Amino acid sequence: MSELIKVGGRSSLLSRIQIFSVIKALQEKNNTKEFLPVFRESAGDKDLKTPLWQFAGQGIFTKDLQEDLLKSKIDIVIHSWKDMDLRERNETTLIPILPREDVRDVLLFKRNKWISAPTDITILTSSPRREHHIRDFIKSYFPTPINSFEVKIESVRGNIQTRLRKYLDHENGGILVAKAALDRILGFDDDENKIPELKEVKQLIRETINLSLFMVMPSSIFPSAPAQGALCAEIRKEDKHLESLLREISDVNAELTANEERKILSKYGGGCHQKIGVSVLTRGYGKITFVRGETEDGKTLFSKELSDTPNLKFDRSEVWPPNAKMAARQRERLTYSIPKDVDVFVSRGYAFPLDLSVNPTNQILWSAGLSTWKDLALRGFWVNGTCDGLGESEPPMIDLLLGRKTNFVKLTHVDSDKINSIYPVIPTYFVSAPEIPVPFDTSKIKVAYWRSGSEFDIVTKRFPELLKVIHFVGPGSTFKKIKQTIGDEGAATRVFVSLSFDSWVERYIKP
Repeated sequence: MSELIKVGGRSSLLSRIQIFSVIKALQEKNNTKEFLPVFRESAGDKDLKTPLWQFAGQGIFTKDLQEDLLKSKIDIVIHSWKDMDLRERNETTLIPILPREDVRDVLLFKRNKWISAPTDITILTSSPRREHHIRDFIKSYFPTPINSFEVKIESVRGNIQTRLRKYLDHENGGILVAKAALDRILGFDDDENKIPELKEVKQLIRETINLSLFMVMPSSIFPSAPAQGALCAEIRKEDKHLESLLREISDVNAELTANEERKILSKYGGGCHQKIGVSVLTRGYGKITFVRGETEDGKTLFSKELSDTPNLKFDRSEVWPPNAKMAARQRERLTYSIPKDVDVFVSRGYAFPLDLSVNPTNQILWSAGLSTWKDLALRGFWVNGTCDGLGESEPPMIDLLLGRKTNFVKLTHVDSDKINSIYPVIPTYFVSAPEIPVPFDTSKIKVAYWRSGSEFDIVTKRFPELLKVIHFVGPGSTFKKIKQTIGDEGAATRVFVSLSFDSWVERYIKP
């Protein structure tokens, strides 16, 4: 007889999806064991009126299930890891499981509220963190004139379908939710009809998105709740055989990032009452940590850090661009031709032609970084999201939200690197060679920061000796291009990433 293992969790639709996903993964690894799903309401599911932050530290979504676990009513509990408190556990063990979903929040905003242009905006959220982030975000990244409207916040509780229905029925502008929740529901394939209401909820989500414009919030300035989008399993400490079982479906990256985020939050007390967001991303060039919020004693937190950076310092006379100031370049707009109804990726604000329009009801507008987003918002355009300055290889991951595959073209300058570009390139402007001072003594140069592949090509062709210096560049296609040019051996010790030119100056240039 096969071993029966009871896998428990909350009875909400999203929790059931998570449990069935975990059971499926376990069955693929262990076909000799039987897994029985067990669902129950938590205290947090029953009380839909009290704001979540007022339950700080009470484990309202987890305590009942943990008690069932310790009473051996169930053998494994599946949690949304962000719901777990930060305390040490004496009787149970937490094990990260399955790859992490998208960590970002998404804002849904009613199309008719944008068109009718009210004088204020109401955003639904019960999260102090989201409330803290959204007020400043709207001022800089919402399109003109909405960015100048008064922002009101109204609490909303309940499962995802309850919150979306309140959003649709309420005279408000928008709602903030975890993108992972929408992705999990829309992406779950229920062939065996284990969740009878799933089809109806998927239809509700699709109808809500169709009535809305959306923004995927950038992690650099809108970091998520620690461990958002990650799952963990809780077992009794003595059940080592279950730990071995669950380790087979664990994910190293999910464990690393979620644990690091929770560790950072623990410095400030933890809990959903905190106005603090933390997002940790792992990339081939290092670990990126975004922290933003406000502590309970009113201290402002705002940091962006990249790990694995070299310990170097340079005088301003030793660097390109000269004196560690951006080399001036002239730009001139070109005639262009863009296919109808494509999605548009914008490399910088100037690349978006003055006479171009994008229809936000059927086209996606995506920016390379935050400054480009700001430029487009000031011109009145609704921007759906950004690569956050991490390079166009950062996937938007919005196909599930859209219900279709994206079809981007990239607006950039005529000499942009087409080989390493992710998207088809449409040149919309010409950019001149960077101004080089006279005289310019290359023998003094020890390090260079390159804004683009074209700048690197122009300057190193004129001064090939600069190929031998240390190179810094932002993440993305230019980083890839310079690594290819320098070669693997040289790139390992002489090509590094900096998240921005300003952060490079602050980190590596002597005062």
